[in-house]
Amino acid sequence: MKRVTMTDINAYLDGALDDQERQRFESAVESDADAKALLSLHRQHVEELHRLYDPVLDEEVPSRMLDLLRKRNS
Repeated sequence: MKRVTMTDINAYLDGALDDQERQRFESAVESDADAKALLSLHRQHVEELHRLYDPVLDEEVPSRMLDLLRKRNS
């Protein structure tokens, strides 16, 4: 595999790679300490972002915002 890029890392973490691509990526990361460290760091960032912002997904949309959207769409 070519040098691991952030695009590769994002696709891997997003589950966007097919089985063959995923296996090649995992092999490349295992044989490249820098790529392994970068993957670990990026995975931590993604987990932290989810920890910080996922609770917002469970919040109710403010009624004022819903009213504005309804007016805009009518």
